[in-house]
Amino acid sequence: MKKAEYKIVNGKSGFPELEENVSKMLNQGWKPVGGIAFNAGFPYQAMAKVITAKHESENKIKTQDTLRNPVGANTAMRAIDNLT
Repeated sequence: MKKAEYKIVNGKSGFPELEENVSKMLNQGWKPVGGIAFNAGFPYQAMAKVITAKHESENKIKTQDTLRNPVGANTAMRAIDNLT
């Protein structure tokens, strides 16, 4: 089963740290979503990728939203592409 995964990367010491963290994630198959955001003076970047997950019956954590409205991997990536 494929599903989208989403993480926020920060640069607590500024842009060089953010650039390093985003670069690492890009090399692991992550894709930036939207632009850089700031909170309390620190830069943040949202990142997403599609992963292969265990079958739902094997997952330990199930959210009600995922169970009610599953989204296929292609649909999720098209939505991410539209954001970037």
